Amino acid sequence: MLNYYLGEIQKKLIPGDLEIMNMSLFEGEEITANQVIESAQALPFMNDKRLVIIKNSGFFTAKRKKEAELILQFLDDIPPFICLVFAEENVDKKNKLYKKLSQMKAVVEFQFPKEQDLLNWIEKKFKKYNKEIDRRTSLHLVRTVGRSMIDLENEINKLIAYKEDKINIEDIDKICVKSLEAHIFDLLKAIGYKKTDEALQIYVNLIRNKEAPIKILTMLTRQIRLILQVKYLSEQGYNAKKITETIQEAFFVVNECLKQAQLFSMDQLKQGLKACLEADLASKTGKMDPGLAVEVLIIEFNK
Repeated sequence: MLNYYLGEIQKKLIPGDLEIMNMSLFEGEEITANQVIESAQALPFMNDKRLVIIKNSGFFTAKRKKEAELILQFLDDIPPFICLVFAEENVDKKNKLYKKLSQMKAVVEFQFPKEQDLLNWIEKKFKKYNKEIDRRTSLHLVRTVGRSMIDLENEINKLIAYKEDKINIEDIDKICVKSLEAHIFDLLKAIGYKKTDEALQIYVNLIRNKEAPIKILTMLTRQIRLILQVKYLSEQGYNAKKITETIQEAFFVVNECLKQAQLFSMDQLKQGLKACLEADLASKTGKMDPGLAVEVLIIEFNK
């Protein structure tokens, strides 16, 4: 949605044939405030407006406080022809620059859409191309691909090109690329059923697909922690809806965790979480190769 609205701002302000002279894009924390200000002060060419987009500059975090101060001063005397847009993943809401933009009513926060909104969006995407998909299949698509709208759109386009009529679950399993989160759920399921060979094969396939062992370990730790939270709340009498509200996770994620929670005791999950942290420490201190550390963790967790 963020990328979509950046595109809409660009289309509204800058005709396609005038982009080179009237638009600048800066990205990354190597950007300086002076670069942004200099670009923003340049006059538009054969157009009423000039657009400057700054992505992930770090200006809204404590470590770039001095740069943010310069931008803050510039905003007090900003030229009327400039449209300055910051697209930032990391924002400290106590940051003075953020507070200034918030006071100017110039802040929009993009979050992952709620599950219902995401499913509605998926169904509209298919309907646009006269393709049919039911709610259960839409949910399976989200479970498989994840909640990133960019990833979902890529997989939706593949399904549209692949199938002439109604999309079904088998089509998704055959065509779509599984998210790392989905693979981690499969790995934990194999561990829960004591299928060590299957769990190791899933891990090996992830490594072959160039997933970093540390990233896999991070996701594995996160999922075990989630299952532990869900199991604990379930044992306290919370239903799926109440758990979803409490831990601020998607409903389908909570449901998956509830299923997997039945495969483990609380002690097993606590030991699994402890083993993940020990593997992480061993990897980062050089005591063990990260790839081997995760492999040993899987074997030990399966005992």
